[in-house]
Amino acid sequence: MKAIYKKLKAIKSLRKKKEKPKSVNKFNYGLSILKSISAFLVIIAHNYNRRSTKNKTIINITKERFLHVPSFFIMSFYFSCKHFISLNTKVIFIRLIRLLIPYIGWPFIVLKVNHFFNIKYGKKLKDTYEDFKLQLIWGTHYIIQFWFLWDLIIMTIIFYIIIFIFRRHYLFILQLILILSYIGQYSGYAFKKIYFEWSKHYRINRSALEFSFECIPYIITGFTLGHYKIIDNIQKHKIKTLILSIIIYNVTADYNIFTNVKGKAYQGIKYNIQSMCLIFAFSLFPSDKIRNKYLSKLLMELTKYTGGVFYLHVSIHPYFSEYFISMKKKTFLGVVINYIICYSICFIGMLIFGKTPLKYLFY
Repeated sequence: MKAIYKKLKAIKSLRKKKEKPKSVNKFNYGLSILKSISAFLVIIAHNYNRRSTKNKTIINITKERFLHVPSFFIMSFYFSCKHFISLNTKVIFIRLIRLLIPYIGWPFIVLKVNHFFNIKYGKKLKDTYEDFKLQLIWGTHYIIQFWFLWDLIIMTIIFYIIIFIFRRHYLFILQLILILSYIGQYSGYAFKKIYFEWSKHYRINRSALEFSFECIPYIITGFTLGHYKIIDNIQKHKIKTLILSIIIYNVTADYNIFTNVKGKAYQGIKYNIQSMCLIFAFSLFPSDKIRNKYLSKLLMELTKYTGGVFYLHVSIHPYFSEYFISMKKKTFLGVVINYIICYSICFIGMLIFGKTPLKYLFY
């Protein structure tokens, strides 16, 4: 009997070892919090004057303002990876619709609001229908800076095509593109040739081209993390992962090899490494320990409208800065107010349009 008991115990322990870690794809509060932080950082990047304060804590926070886009791109393609691999056409189509609705919707809304203010208050707010057309073509700088949505839409289509054609070798193709992107950045070829000569010769919007080229590595990194289920696997080594993430994050900030690259804003390998460190660290948040349904619902609600904040923060600034001095002076308080306004608009928008496709305008 003892021998049988020991065998049963051994089988049970083997089963436990073979059990896969819980997938972070279900709902990870840590990554949701990181999305909200990224949304806050994007407001800092566009609507904050770093000379407006001498507070060291705020200065240190604002130094990390360019991490919002890398983190956003990596997480976007990490969570979409399984749908690309399985060539789930339905889900990919819904993803494109979800991206296209704010991409077309918000520029049109802003254009109409600007026209209203021009007529009623005699303001000289720009934006014409010609700008709207160019906005849809390049997604940037004409009405709203939507180059990141342009990038996501284009790369979603490209990824699907690459995986469809190179079914067995798609990962090799993507890693090759990532390496070529970094070679182009570190050699200076991208900065001189692509950003200036190509954009002039082919009449391409330079900002769209620059940003897209610099963000290719983040997109491929996110997909690769999802392909190998890295974030799921590190859950077994939480303390080691956290310590290593903190060390690597700080090391990459101080060496020129990671930072000394010419580009638009997101060039080089520094932000890729630091964003991965942040994602790894935040993914360790003990989501399974939150069992209180009210706390769970509150956290989900507070981190729900990050997309809406990304879409709205620049557009609302000229209107509300007339009523809030802190927004006009671009102080840290102004950034907080901007975030609250964006969140409130998204919250109200979801109450009204939550059961229609227009909900994608807000999250």
